[in-house]
Amino acid sequence: MTGETELIKEIRKHDCICYYPSSGTDLSNIDFFGSGKKLWEERTGGESTEAGVSAPVVDDDPDLFIHTDVNFYQEFASGLDIDGKDQGIHGSFEVVEYKELPALYEPNLIYENYDHAGKCFVYRLKVWGCQKIRTLIFCLCENEYFVAKILIANNLKVDFIWSRNWNGGQTYGTWLTNVLDKLQTKKVYTDWLCVPGKKGEPRNRKVEEKYPELMLAPKVRLVRNDDIHWIDQGGHGWVEEFDVMPID
Repeated sequence: MTGETELIKEIRKHDCICYYPSSGTDLSNIDFFGSGKKLWEERTGGESTEAGVSAPVVDDDPDLFIHTDVNFYQEFASGLDIDGKDQGIHGSFEVVEYKELPALYEPNLIYENYDHAGKCFVYRLKVWGCQKIRTLIFCLCENEYFVAKILIANNLKVDFIWSRNWNGGQTYGTWLTNVLDKLQTKKVYTDWLCVPGKKGEPRNRKVEEKYPELMLAPKVRLVRNDDIHWIDQGGHGWVEEFDVMPID
């Protein structure tokens, strides 16, 4: 089987997906959901799960977290040695299982295809004392490739998107809003850098050129949840919760 086929097969084993483009080594989305949706202050204020006490499983709790980035091969190839505390986990963290999938073939159209490009790692995790096993798939590839060629091309539903500090090297996170309807996304957790029309939104010229299927007119808008003031702390501000709503 090809790398794409194996990856899609692995993704289809799961019911609820949270996708984090340009994640780097950050696991803050797993920290948030794994804690039972504790807010930033509650997760970092000295609280921790007691021995034998599990964090609650919340409604629509992701069982699969998919992260993509063009770099950070060494960090995620480390397997069982990965340290959750260094990656943004504030509760307990245990790697139950680790494996590497067959690599995706030259997935990058905007960035260079480095020696590690296309490698995919699968982690089975226990976090915050919860007995529910969560899976993390980390793929070394462009966000645009992953969304266009893996998610949309195979009609894979992505309930949640988590994105923070995506100020861009070659592209910017605002293009994601163009395809949220295709991904059937319900909520986006992000800062202003991924909200279209904020802070002088730059044009995604590289995406227009290489992935025109991602640059359609958006059919949805992001509506901020005013009842929750912040979810997580980022270098450019607070990550907040947005509902994905149809354009009126």
